[in-house]
Amino acid sequence: MGERPADDWADELRRTGQVVFPLRRRPMLWQLGLGIVALAAYIVPAQLLGTTADRHAVAVGLSVYVLFMLIGIWQFITQRPAITVDREGIRRGRRQLIHWNEIAAIGPTTGLLWTRALPIVPRSSAHRHLRLSRMNVRDLPTFRLWLDEVLGEQSRSESSR
Repeated sequence: MGERPADDWADELRRTGQVVFPLRRRPMLWQLGLGIVALAAYIVPAQLLGTTADRHAVAVGLSVYVLFMLIGIWQFITQRPAITVDREGIRRGRRQLIHWNEIAAIGPTTGLLWTRALPIVPRSSAHRHLRLSRMNVRDLPTFRLWLDEVLGEQSRSESSR
């Protein structure tokens, strides 16, 4: 759904009551590939030029790297955490939910090209900012405009009750 146009998102929300944006697989492949390149750049010099202490550090680093790669592979297969936009609010994964009436603003897109994110700013400091990334939605500026429209519709429906 994250590769499709905003009209499809609006239709899906109207038709089913929710739009689910799973992790996009292409950015995940890039991330996993860059991780392999970084690992090689870390291991090769330490093994060729390093001391015993450097080799032990490489072993620890390799263990941490394998853990992160397994998490990345799991995310690639399951396409989670997904972003869900429904009548209740915006949800990232299973645990992070901000209800429509708790949203103060949908911030501007921030970050570098690969790390671009769209912050959802809560009204209360008791809630955490929700960061929606390009890993789920390709066109964040269009996604922001669409979320602004949905937020406006939800605000109007709340005030008419």
